Amino acid sequence: MEKIEAQWSASLDCECPSCKEDVDLLQHPDFWDGRDNLDIAKTVKDLDVVCPECGHEFEVNTGW
Repeated sequence: MEKIEAQWSASLDCECPSCKEDVDLLQHPDFWDGRDNLDIAKTVKDLDVVCPECGHEFEVNTGW
């Protein structure tokens, strides 16, 4: 019998303080630029992000 593979997926969800949209910050095309060593399993404080909806730049603290 063929093994079925399951894959993890992740999102980084928040409300943009500017446009008030619920957004997945990972949808910004440049999110991973310069973040090769970002460990998504750890809490990160003051992470600079850009809203994929309106382009507003702001900081977030990540968590699970």
